[in-house]
Amino acid sequence: MFFKPDRGLFPPALQKALGILPVPPLGFALTKAVRRLARTRPDLFDRLDTYKRSHFIIDPVDVPHVFRLIPNGEHASVELFKRKDAPEGAARISGPLIVLLGLVDGTYDGDAVFFTRDLVIEGDTDAVLALRNTMEEADLSPAEFLGFNGRSREVVDGATNKTLDHLRRLLDAPTATS
Repeated sequence: MFFKPDRGLFPPALQKALGILPVPPLGFALTKAVRRLARTRPDLFDRLDTYKRSHFIIDPVDVPHVFRLIPNGEHASVELFKRKDAPEGAARISGPLIVLLGLVDGTYDGDAVFFTRDLVIEGDTDAVLALRNTMEEADLSPAEFLGFNGRSREVVDGATNKTLDHLRRLLDAPTATS
């Protein structure tokens, strides 16, 4: 992989600390969030068409875990694996965690971070393109993804956006491209 050295990467000490976290609870919480999203926005999952059963490996290169996403609507699943136990998938999407999060929240344009090599795509590019188009169409806020509504949604979005903006500056992550 051809990432720019240290650009947007978590420091090694934090990477090691993240390695001791148990993986099942986060996978369970993310699976619940994706399934809740499938119930409230089934149109997004319909857009994936034949790729909704594809296994996407999401590889944040600066943390010791990878995610396997199967975006199969209300049967979707997100699993975490230690990097050494990472499964194969139809496609692998790799980059610093802050960049991958920025693709979800719309901070970064997928094409731009791909061409700057802050993002690497391997495998079935048609499947990745379908996932990308679905994510762009979703225009999700962090609170919406997590299932918050009303005033709590505003609070969660505000706090999350401030935290991610601060983290991007701290990590010298790429400049926003959306």
